[in-house]
Amino acid sequence: MTRELTVTTINGRRVPRSKAKISVFDNAFLYADGVFETFLAIDDRVIFLEQHLDRLYRGAEVVHLQLPVERATLARWMVNTVKAHPARIKKLRLTITSGESTKWTGKQGKPQVVLSAATHSMPRKPFRLLVSEFLIDHRSIFRQIKTLSYVVNASALKRATAQGCDDALLLNTDHKVAEITTANIFWIKNGRIYTPSAKSGCLGGVTRQVIIDQARELGYRVDEVEAPLRSVVAAEEVFLTSSLKLALPISLIRQGETEYRFETGPITRLLGGHIRRMVAEG
Repeated sequence: MTRELTVTTINGRRVPRSKAKISVFDNAFLYADGVFETFLAIDDRVIFLEQHLDRLYRGAEVVHLQLPVERATLARWMVNTVKAHPARIKKLRLTITSGESTKWTGKQGKPQVVLSAATHSMPRKPFRLLVSEFLIDHRSIFRQIKTLSYVVNASALKRATAQGCDDALLLNTDHKVAEITTANIFWIKNGRIYTPSAKSGCLGGVTRQVIIDQARELGYRVDEVEAPLRSVVAAEEVFLTSSLKLALPISLIRQGETEYRFETGPITRLLGGHIRRMVAEG
């Protein structure tokens, strides 16, 4: 049996859990100034590595964060961290901070690259969602990147799990569907597949794009739209996508006292099976 452990490296060097620390003066701690990505890893492979790094670099450019190492070095550190963990299926978190704050230390510190690999169990059961009371600003460029400022998502998720759901569904300030706190959302009506567009405030998920491309190759029409909740709850199938879940059915959406229930349909099963095979086969 694989031991439960976390393998952590900081700036490419493995450190024990007791020493896996950054300065309290780091801008990441003081101002949530930094970027991150979360990856699925199988054996020694980091799944969709290049696509994730593309998004990481886009995010770093937006927040004016100069990454401290070359892309090839960063990728090598990621693979080495994954290799050091004995589990077959792992989750890998990459965090890049902006370094110590000039306001507190007198000079800008060097950005820190933190990588942590841990055992991951792929979820199989359909998800239950709670419509969050928190509305997101879909007009903000920060909705398109993964910065360390994730308090809205984290707070919505905590409230959802406290009410017996698996995750929360976020609407934007125009009350259009944006995303799930840890995933993207799709729905199917009359054989057509829909998902929120970037204008809705959803993150451009790596797995989301893979699913869109796969569905189109299989002959399905996929529309990226700005849609109210009523369009989603009227669907025949609803599913989510993320790096750590791949494609997973949604069985329930709860808004206040009202519950909408869904069966796992044939298109959800088809696309879910497709991406699982793609990932397994490398």
